[in-house]
Amino acid sequence: MLKARTLVAIVLVYALAGTTQTAQRKHTITFTFDYDFGVTPVCSPKVTKTCVQSFNLYDISGGIWRPVKLGSVPAPPGAKGLVKDISATTQSLSFESGRHLLAIAAQMRDGSETNLDKCTVWVQVP
Repeated sequence: MLKARTLVAIVLVYALAGTTQTAQRKHTITFTFDYDFGVTPVCSPKVTKTCVQSFNLYDISGGIWRPVKLGSVPAPPGAKGLVKDISATTQSLSFESGRHLLAIAAQMRDGSETNLDKCTVWVQVP
């Protein structure tokens, strides 16, 4: 059974407007967050079980049971302990204006992920 793991915090989330003039405008979203690799280590040639391989970025505005994956970022190689300011920017995506609930999940080597409700933030998309 997978133990509960916690992402420390989402520090910054930016929604940057693009130039498309439609109801759904193009935006990139930059996620900046902290993670404690002392709780669950980063995957490496020596650490291959119960380890963090990457972080997946989601929009869970439609409900936690209907996540929309926005992108992913590999875990920093060799990371140990609390690592601050891990950052990832999505590709340009169509978003409706308004409030969106965003989440980050750590993905383990076996494909399992941490709970999406453990690291969330509401943002206002222009």
